[in-house]
Amino acid sequence: LCDFADIAFQARLAPRFSYGCAVFLDADRVNFQKEGFSREELFAGLAQVLPKNIWQYVVQIPRLAELGRKFVLQGGTQYNLAAVKAQVDYIRARVPGAEVRVHPHCGEAGAIGVALEARRQVVQRGQSCFIGLESAIHLEYTTRTDASTRCGFCDNHCTRTFIDTRTPQGTTSRYIAGFSCEKGTVESKQAVVALNQTRKRLKTLYPNLVDYEAEVVFRRRYKPAPLPAAGSPVDDEVVSRAWFGYGPVQRRPVQRFFMHSNDAAGARRSKLRIGIPRVLNHYMVAPFLRTYLESLGIGSRNIIFSDQSSEDLWLEGGKYGSVDPCYPAKVTLAHIHQLLHAKQVRHPLDVIWFPCITHTASFLNHMRGCSTCPVLAGTPKVARAAFTKERDLFAAAGVDFIDGVLNFELTALLRQQLFETWGEFLGITTDENDWACEQGWAAMAACDHDLQTRGRALLDQAVGDNRLVLLMLGRPYHNDPGLNHEVLEEFQALGYPVLSQRAIPRDPAWLQPLFRDALRARRIADVFDIRDVWPENYSVNSAQKVWSAKFAARHPHVAVVDLSSFKCGHDAPTYGLIDKILATSRTPFLALHDLDANKSGGSIKIRVQTFARALERYAQQLAVSGGEELTVPRYTAGG
Repeated sequence: LCDFADIAFQARLAPRFSYGCAVFLDADRVNFQKEGFSREELFAGLAQVLPKNIWQYVVQIPRLAELGRKFVLQGGTQYNLAAVKAQVDYIRARVPGAEVRVHPHCGEAGAIGVALEARRQVVQRGQSCFIGLESAIHLEYTTRTDASTRCGFCDNHCTRTFIDTRTPQGTTSRYIAGFSCEKGTVESKQAVVALNQTRKRLKTLYPNLVDYEAEVVFRRRYKPAPLPAAGSPVDDEVVSRAWFGYGPVQRRPVQRFFMHSNDAAGARRSKLRIGIPRVLNHYMVAPFLRTYLESLGIGSRNIIFSDQSSEDLWLEGGKYGSVDPCYPAKVTLAHIHQLLHAKQVRHPLDVIWFPCITHTASFLNHMRGCSTCPVLAGTPKVARAAFTKERDLFAAAGVDFIDGVLNFELTALLRQQLFETWGEFLGITTDENDWACEQGWAAMAACDHDLQTRGRALLDQAVGDNRLVLLMLGRPYHNDPGLNHEVLEEFQALGYPVLSQRAIPRDPAWLQPLFRDALRARRIADVFDIRDVWPENYSVNSAQKVWSAKFAARHPHVAVVDLSSFKCGHDAPTYGLIDKILATSRTPFLALHDLDANKSGGSIKIRVQTFARALERYAQQLAVSGGEELTVPRYTAGG
């Protein structure tokens, strides 16, 4: 480290490395060497990029000054004076007058912290399980990493290391390292069975409403009412303008008869098989899509959804290319591939329905807009292009691909769009279309009621037991285990029930006490108003994330896991908002803002365990103080 600093300080200038992934840094190094930068200049550039990697990529603090004016640098890296200088320059450039000190025992600071925590636990428990310094000094151990230690309890076959220890007293123990899931912690099938049974028991004790929602929105839980009989009376209105079409709009109520399609069209509909990819905002509107089709005579078993996202699904079908970095959008191509091939094997599909959803309904008030992400709204068109570029794969499979635009914010427009999409294809009347839309909305309401009932029970139990509930902030597609990397199951296995945004109760009377201060101060007009923190609330999913953060900030028994996918442009403006809301309220939260196709199980597990450990401390304080003046853990994607 001393040599590194001495070399770096000899540089007169330094190239600007890209902060972030080490792969990008190495690519920059190769390019800078080709451009003729010297060793001294490269060392200086690497030192200067270090604080950017820490604060901008890992910690992701938008305003460094919010941490205060005193900074202590710890860790063995601080033995490198070039790194220290880079840190000091970076901090003082953003926090004028900042006091920056290096820990007097920087290399041992982490060990000192561990020792302090160990002492706290021993005092709390009343006894120690430490074998003693003498035994620790003379501890013997052997390590083994070979074919016999490889885990064989799933298809990953993780390489493991067995570390066998022996104390001077003759006691032995084995520590297993290198596994990526809990199955790797054991050595026998019986132990794996026991682990699975324990996990099932924990899932029963600590519900995960994110997983439940991910399943229930695609199931047939609402049975639509049958179409009215032909000739049934229908209340309608005639809309016209007076004065030869230039006057005010006039509406005259009329009553007419319900119009049915012919029997041949109905018989054809009963045989159609329609596939829908389990992706994006379908995690929000799937109950509507399913019930709309069922109301028109499509058999429930003939409505086929693709499977949840997974590494296998992505590897099998993610080969059609995409220019956008958004993994939730890219993985849709793999879902369509599965519908075209795996779901076609036994019973061929007639249609794949992947609508362009431009707007969705919102329970929030005073919104500037209810638009969805434009990348997601345009993904069906990208999918069509991907599967028809070289040759029409839909035509080759005998499948019609329907990707018409749908606006779930404006119900009248939605009815018109659905009739334009399906009217001729299914041979339905406008009355049948309107009836199917009503049934679709009823299914959505029933799904919301079910989730909110469960969410309220979960929260009430947490208050009664003085325990924590973990709320996931994310977009609808983050309910997909393949996109959230099953991070919530890790918390569930550690004894934390999980709440989804959709399961937050929306009863104004129930929410009123939580928002009372803001209402009295007239900062908000009602409990569903977010203009006090985000006036430009144009994006429906982002706005709902912000409101959910406000809810969590007011509920002392709620902690937060904030998920976002890599390079999400619509989530980016909310990072600072959510961080400030939760930091101000002293709500514990973990931010994972760079989820991608790669499932870095080891690093995620470390972050989960670190945050869970901090939550354990928070819960202990909660039990004592009832939520007042707590020391709150805050973690970003890096730790």
